[in-house]
Amino acid sequence: MFDFSKNLKKLPPYLFAAIDDKKVILRKKGVKFLDLSVGDPDISAPERVVKLLSVSAKVKENQKYASNKGKPKLRRSIKKWMKKRFQVDLNQDSQILPVLGTKEALAHLPVGLIDKGDYVIVPSPGYPGYRAAGVLAGARVYQLPLLEKNNFLPDLAKIPKLVKKRAKILYLNYPNNPTTVSAPKSFMEEAVRFCKKHKILLAWDNAYSEIYFDKKPLSILQIKGAKQVAIEFHSLSKTFCMTGFRIGWVCGNPDIVNILAKVKSNVDSGIFPAVQDAAVAALDKELPYLVNLRKTFKQRRQCLLKTLKEAGFSKFYADSTFYIWAKLPASFKSSLEFSKYLMEEEKIVATPGVGFGKYGEGFIRFALTVDKRKLTNIFKKKIPV
Repeated sequence: MFDFSKNLKKLPPYLFAAIDDKKVILRKKGVKFLDLSVGDPDISAPERVVKLLSVSAKVKENQKYASNKGKPKLRRSIKKWMKKRFQVDLNQDSQILPVLGTKEALAHLPVGLIDKGDYVIVPSPGYPGYRAAGVLAGARVYQLPLLEKNNFLPDLAKIPKLVKKRAKILYLNYPNNPTTVSAPKSFMEEAVRFCKKHKILLAWDNAYSEIYFDKKPLSILQIKGAKQVAIEFHSLSKTFCMTGFRIGWVCGNPDIVNILAKVKSNVDSGIFPAVQDAAVAALDKELPYLVNLRKTFKQRRQCLLKTLKEAGFSKFYADSTFYIWAKLPASFKSSLEFSKYLMEEEKIVATPGVGFGKYGEGFIRFALTVDKRKLTNIFKKKIPV
């Protein structure tokens, strides 16, 4: 009697939902496996944050509807954090909007900007939510190649003229999921110039800004002129391992912040106020937590890289984030084929590169979301090469 809408039919099954379905099947069969697929760390959120959440949830005022703009004290904490971390000055009333996790905000952004015939430009490989956001808003989606030969940075000059003319949003994400690379300042400046020239909104997803191992990643808002054309997304999910809390923020161009706020006022009723209080505690007091978090992921990275080398892998990227982006062994031509091999022969669940877009083919993504002791000797035999 009922069927999917035309827009929904354009989307393949959500990548991580499909992986979850396969994991359910394995569990039902009693198969023990190592899950390196989804970016949901096993590390607990800061203890004081969890304790404060429990206390704050009991306050009657926090059990009522929340303001869609977020608590003033949360916006003040975000303003302070952005200033301290990136030296970016923001108006807490017009340039900052707390959101129910960045996935929600990324998805709702096109709803306020897209008209019939408009394009959304998404990176490939890239987070599947960007493409889904465009499709569900009725946009035409152009997949922007991130190629290994260009260090996974897009060649903006090669975007077709028609796409540039009709594009409303360009999604970019650095430090990048899944490739792990960071963007140099020179490219960020190029991206801002490109968007100013073509009147395209630059939606810069900076969810992994604090998961780095060497040089600190920048904010797009540090680039001259960026506030005219860009907004930036931040996530407490990745920064403080608060994935289930569902809280993050959008900041930057005030017109876009206002547009997104209007969309959200019609589709949700704000963030649970106790979660907002917990976020304030994280932003204000948990700098040592971040130092230890990076140390933990660095140790896991080194452990898994050693394991992958011993198993026969020869090319991988692990510059930042908590992933390793590995090139398929030569004997495998399909990332889906290889992920199936890993699951069936090695009892390892990893994410096929093609799931991040057609230009992700030829790679597999491993998540550093289990203890380092579980990342040694995970292969029963050498991978066929």
